Order: sequence, then structure tokens, then C-alpha cells
Amino acid sequence: MAERRALPPPVPPASPDPAASSGAVSTAFGSPLDPVAARPHQPRDTYVVHVQKDQVYRVPPPENAYLAERYRAEGGGGGGGKGGACSPCALRTLGAVLAAALLLGAAAVLSTVVLRPDAPSFVVDNLSVHTNASQQHHVAYDFFLTAINPNKVTALWYGGRGTARLAHKGNALAKGGVGEPEDGGEDAMGFNVLLHGTQRDGRTPRAVEKALRGSKGAVTLDLAVEFAVQVHAGALGFERRTLAVSCHITAAGLRKDVHISSQTCKSRFGN
Repeated sequence: MAERRALPPPVPPASPDPAASSGAVSTAFGSPLDPVAARPHQPRDTYVVHVQKDQVYRVPPPENAYLAERYRAEGGGGGGGKGGACSPCALRTLGAVLAAALLLGAAAVLSTVVLRPDAPSFVVDNLSVHTNASQQHHVAYDFFLTAINPNKVTALWYGGRGTARLAHKGNALAKGGVGEPEDGGEDAMGFNVLLHGTQRDGRTPRAVEKALRGSKGAVTLDLAVEFAVQVHAGALGFERRTLAVSCHITAAGLRKDVHISSQTCKSRFGN
């Protein structure tokens, strides 16, 4: 029978030496467990800040942030946000307002310059009186008038025949018409006005009768003329208007070639 042998007791493993292990780690990597005080002291840098006494540094109040945000939302921030997207709308609105103002200005100028022109001025250049020997009471008064248009932009077109009346101190002397302008209808300057004598109750005013017989005494005459005038601005023609002319004349006698001592003519547009 085989003989059993007793096994030797197990030998426990050798525990590592803490001092040796710590020394090995410390030698290779430096011990992370060393106290801070064991490290050598390193001096820190020192900085000196100088602040001027007259400068105050403070934090802006919170309401400044609200005001800045509101300014940015209203488009004052220059760029993004609703303000930047709305700027084209504002430009279009401003353009529309300017265009409307220009149209109103043009309409005002058109109304003042074209639709309401100044009336031309008139002067009686000549007066001739003709009597018919066979018809004792037939008298013809031949006036020549000159017109001056004061408007620089508009032209005046005289169309058709006008009417004329002659009186002495309210008593009708003659009536007639206006001949065609000698220099055309546009801005005409010369007009012949021929009137034929009329009597009231078969009588002629005494002063006029004496002047017709050759007296050189002063006699007053009132001439009233009406024209049909159309205002033109370039190629544009506007509605016809009535031009009324009244002249107060003082003449020395009423013979063939009458000497006009004084005259005052006024003109105005009607309707």
C-alpha cells in the first residue's frame, strides 16, 4: 500500500512594502499623495491698476436694455428684424406721398396759369367818324383796337365775331360788331370795330350832335366790346371764354379823324 506524504503548509504571499512601493512610484512619476505643503513655494505675479478719480464705472440700468430692444424692434437698429423688413413699405409710402404732392402742385399751377390767365390789355389807337350826306342821321364809328397778351405761357385765340356798343353818358349812340383780327386768331393784336349810329326817339344827344357838326369841344364816349376767346397752352386748347372790354374815351370833336384826348380801357374774363 502506498505511503502517503504530508504536503507542506501553503506559504502566504509576501505583502508589498508600502514604503518601497511608494518610493518606486515617487521615483518614477512623483507621488500624487504628497501634501501640497511639501511642494516648493512659487511666487505669484502682482498687478497694479490705476483708476482716475474723475471716472465712474457703473453698470447700465435695466431699462436701457428695454429701450434698446424697443428701438431695434421699431426699425432703428438698421438691418434685421421687423424694422428692416418694413423699411421698403415706408419708402413706398413716402414715394406715394411725394407723387401726390407733385400732382397737387401741377394741378395748382395748371389752374392758375392756364385756366385763370390774366386778361389782355387794350388800347384805342384810332377813331374815325363817317356821316352820310343823303342820310342825315346815319353815322358810322370806326375804331381800331390793339390788344396785348400779358401771359407768357398761354396764347389767346380770338374766334368768331364779337359785339360792340357805343354810348354817351348812358345814351346809346351806335352798335355793331368786331371784325376778324388782321394778324390771325392766335394772340391777335389788331381789331377793327365798326358801329352804326342808332337814335333814341329820333334824337341825338346835343353834345354829340355839336361834335358831329365840327365843334372841337370835348365829348365823352363809352365803348363796350365782347370777344369769344379760347385759351391755348401749346397744342392744348381749353373751353372758350367771354372777354369783356370797356373803354372810356374823351375826344375833341367827332369829325373824320378824331383826336383822342384821353382813354381808359379795362378788360376781364367772364363765365
